[in-house]
Amino acid sequence: MGHIFLNLRWQDLVDILLVAIIIYQVVLALRGTRAIQVLAGLILLFLAYLVARRLEFFTLEWLLDIIVKSFVLIVIILFQADIRRLLSRVGKKALARGGEQLPTTTEEVCTAAETMARRRIGALFALERHNSLSEYLEDAIRLDSLVTKELLISLFWPHTPTHDGAVVIQKDRVAGAGCLLPLSKNPNLEPTLGTRHRAAVGLTEQSDAVVLVVSETTGQISLAQGGKLRQNLNPAETLRVLQNLMETPNESKGTWTEKLARALWS
Repeated sequence: MGHIFLNLRWQDLVDILLVAIIIYQVVLALRGTRAIQVLAGLILLFLAYLVARRLEFFTLEWLLDIIVKSFVLIVIILFQADIRRLLSRVGKKALARGGEQLPTTTEEVCTAAETMARRRIGALFALERHNSLSEYLEDAIRLDSLVTKELLISLFWPHTPTHDGAVVIQKDRVAGAGCLLPLSKNPNLEPTLGTRHRAAVGLTEQSDAVVLVVSETTGQISLAQGGKLRQNLNPAETLRVLQNLMETPNESKGTWTEKLARALWS
């Protein structure tokens, strides 16, 4: 096997690295969606085909061979929405570099919060950091949508089914709405705080998430993190604090492969 590494060119190393980055980004884009379950099922079928061929199960091999030969077509049909979303995101990033930069997730959230604060519309945004918030999506309305201020405002519009729950944001996607968060039992919290504020503090007591709250009564914007609540933030301060908590740490953390992938993909 040693002769294989002796004949390895620098082009081969770059080729392998680029393929690894592409696979990593595809898995990252599909993680947390139903598409990843379908992909896992296809991989299991392929492994079953290899086993059937090895053990000479001719009938099973013939049946799975039909699926394997149509693998690319099956992937395109099953994942057409995810492929379109992925290509759209890459295209937007490429077009935005030469001109105006696209709004970030934190900017969209802060703009939506500012708009709802002016209109006295209550809101609760839970932004995932390193600890997964998937457990709070079990009884929620699954969305898997791009984060935009228009979508966020519509989810908290009065009398909508998602008005009273929280919106959970994972990465740059709205993962779910109408989510129920744990209420804080901290006796030191102000008695005047409502359910949304107690839910915001409660979630940050159990995870490293950042939660943004818009009061329906006062129109004030508050931010919870680490079990503590910062109240009455202005829009500029909200954006600055949220960016410091959500964006800056993530750029400096992760494995060297994740950093390299971010550098080549962003």
